[in-house]
Amino acid sequence: MDLLRRTQRNILEFFREDPKTLMLKEKHYASIHRAVIVKRGQVIASASNNYGSRSRGSGYSRSSIHAEKNVVKVLGNIHKLQGADMYIMRFSRCSEMKFVKSTPCSACRVFLEKCIREYGLKNVYYIE
Repeated sequence: MDLLRRTQRNILEFFREDPKTLMLKEKHYASIHRAVIVKRGQVIASASNNYGSRSRGSGYSRSSIHAEKNVVKVLGNIHKLQGADMYIMRFSRCSEMKFVKSTPCSACRVFLEKCIREYGLKNVYYIE
């Protein structure tokens, strides 16, 4: 099995087992987006979509911040993106938690392109 598939499978298991994901499952969101940044095989930051008054810069009136931006915020130092990969997953809450197709919104696409171009983020994977 190639390294990318093995890494993706490990990331999926990380998300399923992560207490933060399990906590979000209890809330009443239609879907949950989670993102992780992986460098040298280690998860160095993880975050989910978030709602609240402190979510500035998201461009949404509901004060939301998408997982892609939130995980970089959690990372703290944007220069840590150099050589790292980002994985984004979306969970559906219908009957049981399962992965569903996720694509970036236009604002996140622009943000991720900037992270690749200016800060050395290596790859971005949207898991289906």
